Amino acid sequence: MGRKVALGGILTAINIILLYLASYMPSMKLTMYFLSGLMPGLILVEMGARQAWLLYSAVSLMSLLILGNPINIIPYIFIFGLFPLVKYYIEKTRIIYIEIVLKLLFFNIAFLSIYFIWTRLFLVGVILPIPIIWLILGLQIVSVLYDYIFTRMIFYYCDRIRIFWRKD
Repeated sequence: MGRKVALGGILTAINIILLYLASYMPSMKLTMYFLSGLMPGLILVEMGARQAWLLYSAVSLMSLLILGNPINIIPYIFIFGLFPLVKYYIEKTRIIYIEIVLKLLFFNIAFLSIYFIWTRLFLVGVILPIPIIWLILGLQIVSVLYDYIFTRMIFYYCDRIRIFWRKD
């Protein structure tokens, strides 16, 4: 029990630091979001889905309270923090075509939600320099690429890093 609490607390703190850096380092924003999205994936591997949901909820709530700028936290809440959990449940089907379709559906709903929150709730104007069809196709490619890189990072963690620090 103590190990779960300690690991959850450490990963929560690291996650909030990464989101803080994403807020104040514009050139590293996507990298920090990606790294912060790995934390729920790592806790999912180590402790299971319940702990991953707790970490995601704690980081989302604490980052909104501590960091203060909800516009910078929205990508984590809707995409990067939620994706490992959604990916976990989608990949239980073990049918590759259904997995791909469901993951693309998740990304499309998440991007659409962020767009409506930014434009309607925060009244942030979004000017698209390219036609909308190219943006949609580009998002599909980026989504598949993100899923692939995320999976490779989790496999790397399981194969190379986890072995050295686990004492089970």
